[in-house]
Amino acid sequence: MSALARKSSVLILSRLMGPAMTSSKIDRGLYDRTSMYVVPRFQNTFRMESKHPFRREVMHSMMDHFLRTYLDEYKYVAKRAKRLAENLSEELRNQFKLCQFERYRYVALVTVGDKKRQDLRCVARALWDPEMDHCISCTYEAPTYFVVASVWAVYYE
Repeated sequence: MSALARKSSVLILSRLMGPAMTSSKIDRGLYDRTSMYVVPRFQNTFRMESKHPFRREVMHSMMDHFLRTYLDEYKYVAKRAKRLAENLSEELRNQFKLCQFERYRYVALVTVGDKKRQDLRCVARALWDPEMDHCISCTYEAPTYFVVASVWAVYYE
């Protein structure tokens, strides 16, 4: 009888200390443990600086090259400008994420407009840490349209 009790306590302990539940396991009802026993995903490192810090010059040249290669063959249509801005901002953010700068979150803003002798001024304000956070802005001009792209890299502790 004690061997059976020992075996059941080992099973319960292994279920409690096992891997975290995924949604598919929850749906199938394989694990019925409470969240009290779930191990936190991120533990404190007590490290304030990133091991892989953000490199502004490299990212500015990458962003400029990306805009030129993406837009050189593009034929501007005013009705598709919104979709172009959405696609560019998503792709820029993905390019920055691929560089895997540790502890940074990215916000990309792209403005696309017609060149019809009008004036445009873009202003952005933010509250941030000037040593850790960065903002990169690039412009692209074609004969019929312009693109202003800005990416903010915000340090996340």
